[in-house]
Amino acid sequence: MARFLSPSTSWVKWGGRYAYLLLLGVGIGCAASRRYYLHSELPKLEKDDALTIAPGPWPEVPAVVSEVASVPDDLVLPALHALMALPGAMGACDANSQRPRADASEYCLAIYRTPEDWRVSWPIRNTQRSMDACVPPFGGVTDADFQGELPVFGYAHNHPCGTGISGQDLSVWPFAKVGDGAWTMVAYGTTSSGKLARDSNGQLIPAWGWLVTGYPSAPR
Repeated sequence: MARFLSPSTSWVKWGGRYAYLLLLGVGIGCAASRRYYLHSELPKLEKDDALTIAPGPWPEVPAVVSEVASVPDDLVLPALHALMALPGAMGACDANSQRPRADASEYCLAIYRTPEDWRVSWPIRNTQRSMDACVPPFGGVTDADFQGELPVFGYAHNHPCGTGISGQDLSVWPFAKVGDGAWTMVAYGTTSSGKLARDSNGQLIPAWGWLVTGYPSAPR
């Protein structure tokens, strides 16, 4: 009996390896199940709650290699479809009031460029008022391959109840730090430190905002 329980036996070694592989599989499964980040769990630039830093890239949207200066449709459209598929992102309306239900959620993500390709950040969901608001990653993106200081070209989000663009949506652009240390929104692709993105001719590249709304059977 003592020999059977000894950690030097092959049976116990096999059991330990099996337990390790089982835990590894559980860890991989948990990581694979994540589809978004909560605003409360992400770092903030300069400890400002409005300057959330999003991780990137979001694995659900493949990166796009493109030589064009503006954001390619081949990135934007898959990103909007992926937003629609998140929990509570579409069709989560109260039948009587036509207002978002408690399970409805808005998600915000950033569209950015690396030295090699175009990518989108992980989507962010608020912990409060998630049914009718999300905070874009105004603090920029920290990419898994290229780290930070990557130019952001705008933000995409969803409206879960089929509503159109609001006045606030039209004013959401990348945030940048200006000379006196204040933060401002700009209408061009920019890093959070204020470095503006330019094309091969030295021209500034416009930033955009994207909204996906409507219903699962008829997105807009």
